[in-house]
Amino acid sequence: MDTPEVHGLADAFVDDAFVDALVEHIAATLPSERSQWPPAWPEEAEAALLDAAFSARATYGTPRTGVRRVIENWRCHRGTRLDDISALADFADTPDRLAEILGNRQRVPGNYTTKAEATALAAAGLVHAGIDTSRKLADGRGAWSVITAIPGLGTTTWETFVLRLGLIGPRTLEALCMFVTEATGSAQPVTESHALELLAGAAETADLDPAALLNAVWRHQRAQAGRRAPKPLSA
Repeated sequence: MDTPEVHGLADAFVDDAFVDALVEHIAATLPSERSQWPPAWPEEAEAALLDAAFSARATYGTPRTGVRRVIENWRCHRGTRLDDISALADFADTPDRLAEILGNRQRVPGNYTTKAEATALAAAGLVHAGIDTSRKLADGRGAWSVITAIPGLGTTTWETFVLRLGLIGPRTLEALCMFVTEATGSAQPVTESHALELLAGAAETADLDPAALLNAVWRHQRAQAGRRAPKPLSA
């Protein structure tokens, strides 16, 4: 399978009639409490990896609960900026100790192992691939084969990981386009570039953090997809 294309965050703003409709849609669909929006983790690859692994099928929570509690526990253990993935990789052989530090023994989808162990294994793979800090992430595609090879993780985990660090994968971009299309009531799907421009414009208009907005939309769309009824099996 070919590695996916990755995009950077949009930094252009547009004065478009759709922006107001998008702002209203954001207010109506995303959590009103901004603290429940997943944050970005610029230049903190450890936090991004923990976030990506532990947010799967879990309540994101507030700054003191859920996923961010896991990250805060790790931050307290490390006592430094979280941008050295080798610190997580060191627990590949002692995942129970990592789970103890994180205060979380949730298991990955499929129940293969704990999220702590999956994170440590992914970290070890990333270090082996030469991606030990956010600066080594490059366009993000090198991390794709590593993360998707870990049982219980996958493409969604990778998409979340790179998004938290400021890159947009193909599924994320598709989700953002769908969200903007629904918000604007457009008869045709909004193009990728237009969707990013409108989201940037909405962030400026509503005084929202652009990166946090993209993360919140991505999580919302993932949740919506999970609630949709499965397609019937063909005869």
